[in-house]
Parts: sequence; C-alpha cells; structure tokens
Amino acid sequence: MKKLFFLTSLASMFCLMSFFVSCSEDEGGGGSGSVPQSVLAAFESQYGETRASWSVKDGYAKAEFQYNGKETAAWYALADARWGMTETEIPFASLPQAIATAIQESAYAEWMPDETVDVLERNGAEKLYVVEVKNGGVEVDLYYTEDGVLVNESVDSDGKENDHFGYLPQTPVSGVEEWLAQHFPGARIVDIDMERNGMEVEIVHNGMKHEIWFDASSSWIQTKTEYNRWNVPDVVRSFIQSHYAGYQIDDVDRYETATDIYYCVEIEKGDRERKVYLNEQGEEIERPSGMHPDIGGGVTVGEGLEAVLNGKYPGAVILDRDYDDGRIEIDIRHDGREKEVVFSFSEEWLFTSYDIYPNELPDAVKTSLTDRFGAHAYWDDDIECVETPEGTFYEVEVWDELDVYVRADGTIMWVED
Repeated sequence: MKKLFFLTSLASMFCLMSFFVSCSEDEGGGGSGSVPQSVLAAFESQYGETRASWSVKDGYAKAEFQYNGKETAAWYALADARWGMTETEIPFASLPQAIATAIQESAYAEWMPDETVDVLERNGAEKLYVVEVKNGGVEVDLYYTEDGVLVNESVDSDGKENDHFGYLPQTPVSGVEEWLAQHFPGARIVDIDMERNGMEVEIVHNGMKHEIWFDASSSWIQTKTEYNRWNVPDVVRSFIQSHYAGYQIDDVDRYETATDIYYCVEIEKGDRERKVYLNEQGEEIERPSGMHPDIGGGVTVGEGLEAVLNGKYPGAVILDRDYDDGRIEIDIRHDGREKEVVFSFSEEWLFTSYDIYPNELPDAVKTSLTDRFGAHAYWDDDIECVETPEGTFYEVEVWDELDVYVRADGTIMWVED
C-alpha cells in the first residue's frame, strides 16, 4: 500500500488549501498522507470529527480509525468521494447464529477460528462476515453472508493481513443489472469480477449462491448454482444412491447455458473421490465439453502451483480450482484427459488422480488382479490412476464390490470392502 508524503513546505500548504488536506496530525501510527477535501468531508459527514490515518490504493482513500471502541477502516473513491466499504471487527462469539451453524456443518468445523471476525459493510452490495480459521500453519478466510451462505474461501498464502480491497463494490455494466432483476429478482450482489472479455457476477438469491457469466457485450453465457448437502436435488440424490452405493455426496453444482442444463456432482467414499455429471432428468452423461465457466480464458493459479503444473503436465489447460478439506484442488485437461491435481495449502504437490480404462492398466497390474480375482473380475470402467511423489498406484473396483489398490509393479497394497 502506498503511503502519501507529508506536506510541509509553503507550496505544499497552498496545494493543501486548493485541493488536498494534510492528515499529518491524524493519530493511528500508520503514517500520514493527503486526500481530497471532498473525501475528508464525506468521512466527517459519516463519522464526525474522528481522527484517522489515511492511505490510498488504486483510486480509493482508506481511513483507519477507532469508532465506537472498535478498530475500523473505511474506503472512499478518490474521483467522487463516494463511500465504498467499512470494515469493523466483532468477537467471534458475536457471529450470527446462521454463520456459526454453517461453519459447524462445513469441512472447517474442526479448524481453530480467530477470536475476531471482520465485518464488511458495502455500498449497494451484500454485507459479509470474514472468519479466519487455522489448521496448523494454514490459514483460510471464509466469507459468509449474514444468513450463513459461504461465498468465498481465500487461502492466506503470504502471511499478510487481508485488507479485503477486492470486495469494494462495483456496479454491473448496462444490461447486466436489468438481466439480474428479470431472472433473479431481489438478488443481493456479492462480488463483480471484470475480465478482459466479460464479467462474472456472484449473487445470493433464495439462500443460495449463484455465479453468472456475461460476455463483453453483456450477453448472458452461463449460470452456476451451488447446492449444500442438505438441499441436494432429488434426481441427484436418487441417482447416486442407486448407482454409487457407499458414496457420499460432497458437492453439487448446477450449470445452465442457453442450450443445456446439467449437474456436476462430487462424491467420495473414504479417500476415494470422483465427479459425476448428470443431465436435468438425473441421467449420467459425459462431462460437457463447454462446461468450464471461466470467461477469462483459464483459471489463474499462483506462480508456485503453475510451475509445478508446467513441469509435470506441460501444455495442460487449467479448468477449475477449489479448496476442500484443507487442500487446493486444480482440475486440468492434459493429454486428452481430465485430471485432478491436489496440493496442500503450502503448495506442496500431494497427488494427481484421473480415470482410465481397463486396457490401459500396466501388464503387471492386470496379471496380479487376474491371478488373485480371476479373469475379467475387474473389467468395468471404475478404475482410477493415482500419481503420488512416492510412485503411481491404481484404484480398481473388482466384482462391483471391492476396491483394490495396486502399485504399478503389480503389488496389491490392500483390499477394501
């Protein structure tokens, strides 16, 4: 963050009177700077004659001060002095009950929460509560709406304090706001992300999070709706129970485009995970080739992760990125396959998994399985290749009831009912 210089000379004082006001006398220990008089007037109108420490960043002035006994920060646009956002702290114990319940029902239930929570009140946008949770040396910021909808998970990878600058509210471009009013009346905007060739708008509507993509001409492309474990659509739940016995539903997303509607369902059984795609009628389908929603041309990842991906999977296309159970999961397309590459939050590669066909198993694995379980005991399509730093192994379903884990050299590691 750039701190502005002191105005000490007579010439500087002239500039001060004509356009800027010095804040060198303000308390707060954060240095001093200069901001437009219009911004200071807007601040005083909102918070009275409160002393503040000022700084500027990317077209905004930020005031840090004490208000009603709380550490507070407020952001104002330099161009028109419009208030954008105020951040305050509250004790974790003062969280709305809906958020506390949502955390207890999430993958972060056993993580240690920070004693304080940041509350982001935003001009014309949804109020957010930012809960920091820790697990060992890993820290994650969880962004919740007041009614307990989780809208973002952000990993603290650099150890620096998060100023939440990215959550300053934006206004949808012409046409998008009208589209939202028509298709999601009463929706609350959570975030707007402008890309070079379009826009992503995150909203909360009827207690659910929706991510909506528009192209550069403001035409709608796709809507993604996130379901929780307790409101999974009946057609999805019935299919998984009938066709994937023993698996638990971990995550369900519904995608809608101009031509199609489908579900992406993440299921798990023990350490085994997979994605299943269903059409609107609840019938299994192949992953739609155009389902990836990122209108910017590819999901961005940190330099460390990108270096690992480029080294291990040159030419791979990044499809999606997610955080789950204390891990970073990146979906890629490589050598004509979709693969899930999993890292720890410290960006250490843990494993990569992807589906293969029976005829792609190494000969040593085929021989070992045949000798132990008989010919063709494993000849279905439920086979997963897992690459790890210690080597490659295969998860093979045998007789539709056993999960057999086999090393590439044919050694059977263990069998799971």
